[in-house]
Amino acid sequence: MTKKKWLWLAGSVLVIALFVGAVFGIKYYKESKEIPINVVAMGDSLTEGVGDEKKEGGYVGIISEELEEEPQIPSVKTHNYGVAGNKITQLEKRLKTNKEFQQDVKNANVITITIGGNDVMAILQSRLLNVNVDDFTKANKDFQQELQTLLKDIRSYNKDAAIFLMGIYNPYTTYFSDIKQFDEVISDWNKASKKTIQQEDNTYFVPIAKVLENRNKDNKDKPNPLLSDDYFHPNHRGYEKMAAELDKAIVKQLDDGNIPK
Repeated sequence: MTKKKWLWLAGSVLVIALFVGAVFGIKYYKESKEIPINVVAMGDSLTEGVGDEKKEGGYVGIISEELEEEPQIPSVKTHNYGVAGNKITQLEKRLKTNKEFQQDVKNANVITITIGGNDVMAILQSRLLNVNVDDFTKANKDFQQELQTLLKDIRSYNKDAAIFLMGIYNPYTTYFSDIKQFDEVISDWNKASKKTIQQEDNTYFVPIAKVLENRNKDNKDKPNPLLSDDYFHPNHRGYEKMAAELDKAIVKQLDDGNIPK
C-alpha cells in the first residue's frame, strides 16, 4: 500500500471514529440529562379526581400527559393515593398503615399532596356558612402541626423526592361572594401552609385559588364554570387549570436540578 493510500485510509477511519464518537457522545449526554418521573399523588378527593366528568383521573391523569411533553422527561409513572373525604389525620393514618403506599413513596421522585379542604369545610358546615374567622384560627394551627408531621413521615420513607403541596380554594365565590370572611379564612390557611412548606427542604407550595375561583360579576349567583355539578370539586377544565400550575412548578424544579433521577 502506497503512503498516499495509507494516509487516506487512516484519515477515513479517523473521520468515521470521530463521527461515531460524536453520535454516542450526544446520545449519552442526552440520556444523562433525561429524568424519568415517578409521581406519588396523595390526599383527598382532589387527588382522587372527583368531579372529572371525563373520568381521566383529575389533575393526576392530566399532569402525566403534561409532563410527557417535556423533552427532558422520557417517561412518567403515577400512583394515586387520593381518597375522597380525607382530612389530614386520615391521610397520615393511611401512610403509616399501608405498606404499598409506603413503598411507592420510597420509589417516588415527585410527591404531590392535596389536603386541607375537608378540614376547613368541616368547620364551615358546622357553622352553616355563618363564618367567623376566629373559629378557624385554632383549626389552622392544628392543621399546620399535622402538616409538619405528615412531611416528617414522608421524609422517613423518602429523603430526596421533591414534594409539592397544592393550596385550597374558595368554591363559593359566585354564590356567596358577599361572605368576605371565607376569603380571609382561605387566604390565611394558604399563607400558613406556604410558611410551613418553606421550612422544609425540597418542598414547594403550589397555589391554585386564583385559577379556580371565579370572581366575574357576570357570574354572580351562577355556577362557577370550572367546578363540577356539585359546585365544589373541579370539573375537567378545572383540573386542567390545577395541572397547569403543578406542571410549571415541577418543571421549574426539574430545571433547577431539584428532582432526583
